Amino acid sequence: MIPARALLTFILPVVVFSNEIAFDGLNVSTDTKNPVLRNTINSELVDRSATRLEPVYPNIWLADLFYQSLVGFSVTDVGSSACRLQSKLYLSHLKNNSYWAVKMSDSWPRYLNGLLIGNTHHIGVYDECISVHQPIQGKYCMSTIELQTSTNENFTQYSKDEYASFDNAWQEILGFIDYGDRYKRNVINLGVCIPEACSSADLEVSLQRELDRIFLSHQLKAQVKVKPDLCNTNKHFFPYDTGYYVTCGFFGLLILIVSFSTTYHLVALRNGRENQPSQNLEVLNMFSVIKNGNDLIKYNKDNELNIFNGLVSIQMMSIVIGHGRLIGINHPRLYPKPVEEIHQDTHNNLVLSFNNAIDSFIFISGYLLYMTTINKLRKPGCDWFQITKIIIYKYLKSLPVHVTMIILTIFIVPHMGNGPFWANQMGVEANQCKKYWWTNLLVINNFVDGEKQCLYAGYFISLQLQLMVIGIMVVYIYGKNRKIGNVIIALLITVSLIIPFAITYYSKSEGITKFNISFSLNLFQSSSSASYHFTYLYSRFYVRGLPFYIGLLAGDIVEVLKKKQVKMSKTTTFITTLVAFGLYIYVQLYSNVFFKRHRDYNAIESSIYSSLNHLNTPLLYMWIAICHTTSSYGFLEKLLNNRFTSLLHKLSYSLYQVNITVILMIIFSARASEVSSTQILVIKSIYIIFTVYIAAVVLHFLVDAPFGLLINRVIFGRRPSTKSKEN
Repeated sequence: MIPARALLTFILPVVVFSNEIAFDGLNVSTDTKNPVLRNTINSELVDRSATRLEPVYPNIWLADLFYQSLVGFSVTDVGSSACRLQSKLYLSHLKNNSYWAVKMSDSWPRYLNGLLIGNTHHIGVYDECISVHQPIQGKYCMSTIELQTSTNENFTQYSKDEYASFDNAWQEILGFIDYGDRYKRNVINLGVCIPEACSSADLEVSLQRELDRIFLSHQLKAQVKVKPDLCNTNKHFFPYDTGYYVTCGFFGLLILIVSFSTTYHLVALRNGRENQPSQNLEVLNMFSVIKNGNDLIKYNKDNELNIFNGLVSIQMMSIVIGHGRLIGINHPRLYPKPVEEIHQDTHNNLVLSFNNAIDSFIFISGYLLYMTTINKLRKPGCDWFQITKIIIYKYLKSLPVHVTMIILTIFIVPHMGNGPFWANQMGVEANQCKKYWWTNLLVINNFVDGEKQCLYAGYFISLQLQLMVIGIMVVYIYGKNRKIGNVIIALLITVSLIIPFAITYYSKSEGITKFNISFSLNLFQSSSSASYHFTYLYSRFYVRGLPFYIGLLAGDIVEVLKKKQVKMSKTTTFITTLVAFGLYIYVQLYSNVFFKRHRDYNAIESSIYSSLNHLNTPLLYMWIAICHTTSSYGFLEKLLNNRFTSLLHKLSYSLYQVNITVILMIIFSARASEVSSTQILVIKSIYIIFTVYIAAVVLHFLVDAPFGLLINRVIFGRRPSTKSKEN
């Protein structure tokens, strides 16, 4: 247990200073606090708040200003000679209502709607634009337009959380404050169809010039940006290079090997020769879908750890749904109000509270590591060489699927879809992996900044392996001397409580990583790190190790209870578990206070919650482990301990590796805005879960299962088992 002095040292600052730390807005970055838009004023006007005058708004609505700018817009007098020639040809044919020219003009909007409600994407018809081939090729470009005032008036001082019917609509645009729970009203994404010879820079210059002509006369400034990878034709944006063909050849060969191995196994079954396989074909047999399928559905109902495998399988499904929700925020929405209301409702909102969902996986990793290795490490012949062997095995076992996803992300995935957003997002993913794949292989990618992350979920693999190295050494010490092991666990838990507290306090960060609308948009729409908190307080082992160490401690406690044969009644088990779960939910829901607007920042509060937040889940799971050992949960155990959950658990690693990539492919292949109704969201969630599991099954049979057997064979000399047909 944690020494009393360590606990006193940790708690004393909380008691003494809890009411003395005030919010200092000058020291808080916009990554971690509710940010206020910077003053973007360029000229000189008297501050109206000082003179008590009402703000002066443009007398023409924004949609009308856009219409005046866009109704006759085309890329003219810029760019190369080819661009100028094609633009003149387009305009001349447009005047004559030529079919191809009108298709280009008809494919993008001029009068924008939904500006007040947060309809930020005005896409038009992407496929109509790129379907034009003769006499020129249509090119679809998505531009980003940020609205500002061209005066020095700060409209944010007049902003309200809710506007009355007769308030000026311009205030919602000019006074927009990014609290993180709404789509930006002052940023508009507009799709435009231009001739192929014209570049994104040509469109940016022409559109900026045209918007300045109309907007500046109304004291408005529209800043235009057009990324090159947001301009697409029907031609392939990504080149079919050598890497693509080599990767296709490798996976084609792998499919052939799996097919041949499965066919050979099937013939052996029919001829009754399954139990006498040729030694030369032993490796080939490892790739058999029949063999790996039998291993997948194999189930040992007497395994006392099955309940935790069941918890992992169910929670993995919730992780997929959570990733779908987080990434889905980037999907253009015709009416985003329902999504905004979810993030604005800070009262008993479970969606906002589960910002530490992976703590359960980290705890279970530590608990299972202790329970499965302690007896092996107690054997007289076990030494540090055996520990090194286990670490190497765990590392190699994680590589095949992880390397496969890196290779697919770089060479294959970019070619598997298209759309107005596809090249931009998948290009970022591919480029990051091209540059920083080595950080994943060296298991240090969770120590690099967000813009250098290869695979968004890759940090967790490194986090797990780093904690596993620490954990296996701690378990070895436990096996040799339990008292020393308890001292080390106490020190690790104490340090894991103090470090997040210190980092949060000195960086003036929030107590949680807020997975809100702004976080998701910044994470998936830019190449920069989305959040200081995510980079330094979410992904590194020294701030996320607490659940793992408590998992190791839980393993030791359970082992002692087994030896003493301690038993609890089912009534006591259910009542105490309900109380523990109630306390767990209370602490989880407390995190919602950090999502409230206009709430004063308290450094001590945030720092304490940053530490205790990761103590909440493992304490609940430790009690579940104790109750499971000393009693029974009855029907709940049957729900978690069955053949189906066992099967899902064996797919969990492949599922985790592939889920974000599949979700990205679904979300960023969008061609139109969607309506956020409950029915559509449910149907989409079901589709995402089904698609992700299909991809995980394929990845399991092609890579995870066969290469796992090969690694077992190389490291431990284990041969694939040859069971009879009955087994």
